[in-house]
Amino acid sequence: MRLARLLSLLAAVMTAATLVAPAAVAEPPFRLPDYVTDNAGALSDGQLANVQQAVDTLYRDRHVRLWVVFVDSFAPKNATTWTDGTRSLSDLGSQDAILAVATGQRSYYFQVPSAAASGATSAEVDDIRLNKVEPALHNGDWAGAAIEAANGLAGLSASHSSSGGFSLVPLLIIVAIILVAIAVLLLWSRRRRHKRHEAEVAAAKRVNPTDPNALAAVPLDALDELSRSIVVDVDNAVRTSTNELAMAAEEFGQQQADRFNRAVENAKATLQQAFTVRQQLDDAIPETPAQRRDLLTRVVVAAARANRDLDAQTEAFHELRDLVINAPDRLDVLTQKLVDVSARIDPAQSTLTQLHSEFADTALASVARNVAAAKERLEFADHSISRARELVAKPVAGEQTELVDCVRAGESALQQASSMLDAVDSAASDIRRAVATLPSAIADTQQGINQAVAQLTQGGLSNTDELTVARDDAVKAVTAAQTDGAADPLGAFTQLTQADADLDRLLAGVAEERETAERLGRSFDQALFTAQSRVRSVSDYIDTRRGSVGPEARTRLNEAVRQLEAAQAKQKTAIAEAIAHANGASMLAAQAQQLANTDVQSAQRTYMNHYGGVGGSSNMGAVIGGIILGNILSGGMRGGFGGGGGGWTSSTYGGSSGGGGGMLGGGGRF
Repeated sequence: MRLARLLSLLAAVMTAATLVAPAAVAEPPFRLPDYVTDNAGALSDGQLANVQQAVDTLYRDRHVRLWVVFVDSFAPKNATTWTDGTRSLSDLGSQDAILAVATGQRSYYFQVPSAAASGATSAEVDDIRLNKVEPALHNGDWAGAAIEAANGLAGLSASHSSSGGFSLVPLLIIVAIILVAIAVLLLWSRRRRHKRHEAEVAAAKRVNPTDPNALAAVPLDALDELSRSIVVDVDNAVRTSTNELAMAAEEFGQQQADRFNRAVENAKATLQQAFTVRQQLDDAIPETPAQRRDLLTRVVVAAARANRDLDAQTEAFHELRDLVINAPDRLDVLTQKLVDVSARIDPAQSTLTQLHSEFADTALASVARNVAAAKERLEFADHSISRARELVAKPVAGEQTELVDCVRAGESALQQASSMLDAVDSAASDIRRAVATLPSAIADTQQGINQAVAQLTQGGLSNTDELTVARDDAVKAVTAAQTDGAADPLGAFTQLTQADADLDRLLAGVAEERETAERLGRSFDQALFTAQSRVRSVSDYIDTRRGSVGPEARTRLNEAVRQLEAAQAKQKTAIAEAIAHANGASMLAAQAQQLANTDVQSAQRTYMNHYGGVGGSSNMGAVIGGIILGNILSGGMRGGFGGGGGGWTSSTYGGSSGGGGGMLGGGGRF
């Protein structure tokens, strides 16, 4: 009886305690002090040690960090927002997964970055969450849920990085396995370095790029990667802004567009500084780590400031071109332009076919695929205009952004298509002009050869050896021009003018000043024409493939433009140097073309590997042309697109914008 009374009393006390117990105490997001944090008192000392061991084993074996935190409640935030806040405050990166559990609220969130999942799919991560973690939580097994999460991530990493079995049979097989093991070890080591580099780059992108002091803490390799990406992003932003500004001037008049034009010109000037420094980094002269850091910091700061100048005008520009209000009229204009540009396809194809029958492929590298690419842009523009008309006819709340994107995409696609067809016409006229004037260039160089021979025959020269080498180079250039000049006249021009300029420089001291000056003038005109033609064609090429061309080609092009400007500036005062600058511009432009071709081909392969036939060639052309935002420069696809009603975002006037990595996992009640 006494025992029964005692038990009754105890039950009453427990019931009262339950009735008056406070509700789960909400805890705001906070910086996690350790891998396992138990603010809810859910774990015993032994359970805490077991969870800590599982987390440590995961990191030791797979270099994936799992952070486990138990609190009473996430309220008033939901599980996702609370976890994101804690993740941000704790500086978690691409190798950090987190399991957050509100024990009193019976809610959780399991978040795994794609990098930490070692290539696993969202379905595989959800399998861990739904079939291992959540059942343990449902049964109140807090420690078991955390251990299941750690073991599941370890299993993901193991399944996606395994390299086959080991066999103790014949010696050749053993040797082969050892070699495979070494290769796997090297790949694993490289992968670790790559992931660490990715994490450093991701952290660098969160730093204020206009603050040199903040950039001082960024590792050198990450700073180099940041400089490469930022010049591409901002150059794309400048190019896109320039194209939209031209449309605005046509639509509203030059006076309305002037203040935006000043912003674009300021951004171009600032970006020019970044490209100049980037060229210095890419040349053959090595820099010390301190010098390299200083130069890279200058690149990032200059490009970021250019981007900031554009961003400052973005909102006002969008107000000027209110494409929602002006959509019907704008679509009528675009439809007419679509008809006009489409009518140019067949003549351009005929021109290109004729050029291919007359000249080598190297002479047509920048325009060889322009007609096909223009067709892709026109197909994409037609789709964008049609979709925009559907949205205008049946306005739906929340779809204004898609309408604006469709209008801008149509504008950009038509502009690129027109530019590509213009480039075909320009190539035809430039090459035919080169063909017509090539004989006079050969004659000029031959005259220089004859004068060099005469001077060498007379003897008594202080520069006999140098003049002999220059004469021999000129003979080779003339022979090559006579043999292959008709197939690649612009290339022959570059070689001829360089050889002729070298001869003229040496003959300047031994021949009549007037005759030499006249020949130098002709050489300069020829070199300048060649440089301008090549720079223009490469710039058009990059402009219409801006979504796939990396920093190296852009840097070479920018340096070619700088050399071209130097050539024009020195025409009156130092014409030999001016010719050297012009020839340098031609060679740099040729390098830029080759690098750009490689980037575009790589981007096309990456696109097809990633999407296959989804979206058709027009969508691939739109991505490569930078009309649909994405990043396929480094073998991956950032952003995306879909059929039907949208799912993609077009580029527009203003600064560049970055994107983040993907997150796997999820959460809910248990």
